[in-house]
Amino acid sequence: IIRISSGINAEYGRVNAKPRKVEPAWSPQVVSALSGVRVTQIITGNQAAHSFFITDEAKLYGLGRNECGQLGTGTTKRLDRASIIPFFKNKQVISAACGRNHSIVITLGQGSFAMGENVMGQLGIGGDSGKGKNIVNPRPVALKEQLKMAAGGHDFSLFLTQKGFLYSAGSSESGQLGTNDTGEYIDNRKTLFSAHATPSRIHSFFTLDQKTKTKVRIPQVLIRHISCGMHHSAAISTADHLFTWGFNGHGRLGHKTTENELIPMRVNHFRVSDKNQCVRIAKCSVGGVFAVNNIGTVYVWGMNNIARLECPYPIPIEDMYGWDVHDIAPGKQHHVIVADKSSISMGKQTKGELGMGPNTKSSSQLDKMNSVDGIPMLKCAAGIGHTLLLADDSSEEAKRLIEGLDVNED
Repeated sequence: IIRISSGINAEYGRVNAKPRKVEPAWSPQVVSALSGVRVTQIITGNQAAHSFFITDEAKLYGLGRNECGQLGTGTTKRLDRASIIPFFKNKQVISAACGRNHSIVITLGQGSFAMGENVMGQLGIGGDSGKGKNIVNPRPVALKEQLKMAAGGHDFSLFLTQKGFLYSAGSSESGQLGTNDTGEYIDNRKTLFSAHATPSRIHSFFTLDQKTKTKVRIPQVLIRHISCGMHHSAAISTADHLFTWGFNGHGRLGHKTTENELIPMRVNHFRVSDKNQCVRIAKCSVGGVFAVNNIGTVYVWGMNNIARLECPYPIPIEDMYGWDVHDIAPGKQHHVIVADKSSISMGKQTKGELGMGPNTKSSSQLDKMNSVDGIPMLKCAAGIGHTLLLADDSSEEAKRLIEGLDVNED
């Protein structure tokens, strides 16, 4: 397995940085800093300008912006080259997540840690000592249970335990924490929203009864996958049912409405009576959701730039019919899909994130990254101004094609 990246390779597209002059990678390049390292996970976020890489030896490398300490290096100095994060050097890292300016790192049996911006308590570290501050040294998440994965939004986070229990922390202004509360209060005639610094468990999941139009609680729901948008959330249950909640502008929750949801609601477009129609993959973009059902049909809803789409319910992407989709990475202004032996992107290109060369400014249709066509990709990730692809080099043909790519020396 090797790493391929496209897009700006130091500041990852933030315009208010003080960067040195860096030439964008207009087409996918091999990351030389990780030469000889076997990477198993690539992590960034749809609002993030930083990234993490987890190796087969459970080591954590970081790269990118760090103005809030989101890389956990103990400073706010950005990393222009993928580097091991010293705090986790002697820990077994199994997963990580990137919010806008914060991060969560999960270890095996040694706790979970968070760092970066904590204005609304999104790190989930509890108490008041770190709330409202930037945390540059990783601090333990206030959960004793072993976590499986985490997800980060603009100013909130989700935490999923190995047992399938779901917790949330941070801002709940739009209901994105799923706890049936916005945290709204009045202080000196001003409307404010409280910060939730200690993770709270999301106990209840609901569906809308189509006859009575009332919300009905679904018992004993366990979760296997989570994702965050800017102010909305998505989760897939162990039964492959998709739930969404939070801010619902442009119908990004997929419930055929634009009203915010304070509790997880099942997306009833995917019929639970038909296992083929249940959800295998679901990822939030900044303004919507992409999903793949169990027979491989790709759906999108909300505001996702697919042919300028704004739709409050799932619609299939016809261009992806018949493809074997491995992963999807919805971003803020661009989106990436890896399927069969192709990497496909669309949206706005400012720093090379579409991987289609310098002459492509934007694409309203899904199109292949020609320079990596034929290389099977296992995973993809899309952040601000950058794209990450994780390639499978197990075949001789893949190795040959990878050797023909440019190398990013930064």
